[in-house]
Amino acid sequence: MLSGPQFVMRAAASLCLSLPAAAAAAEDAGRVWVNGVQFEVGSTVLAGEPNLMARRLEGRWGERLAGVSPSASRQIFGRQRGPFHETLTVLPGPKPGTSRFVVAVQDLRQPPAAKPDLPLPLPAAARLVNVVQFDASTNSAAAFTVDAPGTPGGALRRLWRVAETRGWRAVATPPAIAQPGAAIWARRGNRQMTIVALPASGRARLVLLVAGDEAEAAR
Repeated sequence: MLSGPQFVMRAAASLCLSLPAAAAAAEDAGRVWVNGVQFEVGSTVLAGEPNLMARRLEGRWGERLAGVSPSASRQIFGRQRGPFHETLTVLPGPKPGTSRFVVAVQDLRQPPAAKPDLPLPLPAAARLVNVVQFDASTNSAAAFTVDAPGTPGGALRRLWRVAETRGWRAVATPPAIAQPGAAIWARRGNRQMTIVALPASGRARLVLLVAGDEAEAAR
């Protein structure tokens, strides 16, 4: 049985075979946990526009996932091979006329890992959408995505009031946090947090990037 990283590379190789006219360059391979579910992730850059490359893959690399327009800049395909579920995302590449392909492989035999705790309680009506970890430790660097009512600036202010009661202190704050895309950089002991607020369909999307040692932060 292939290991996770080997399986990602085999998936990337099968992608290149599906696009024989393209020259591929293997890039990063790594591991992330999304809501406790482990994924092996690898990426490849190929020559060709994303929509053209996605059309070439139609029927040759899994099925295009429902709800994604064929004209969208991001195309997503999925397929099942034995105990492995593979997702392929086609994105614009780093240069004009190129595409980036991101392969994510989940071994369905692996049980979910424990999810890290949020670094602070959420205000009323806000909810956690997902959490991405960059290693299996509950103290690892993690990105928490939160859905909240109201404008980005208002949601950010409400969340920050809660953060201050939990010992977080601002390191830097943009001059106008009422504007979309605002952010706060904060620290608590050895723990660091960046909060980014963005508009999302009439609501706010807050992304909390947290890193550092929670045990150290609690001292």
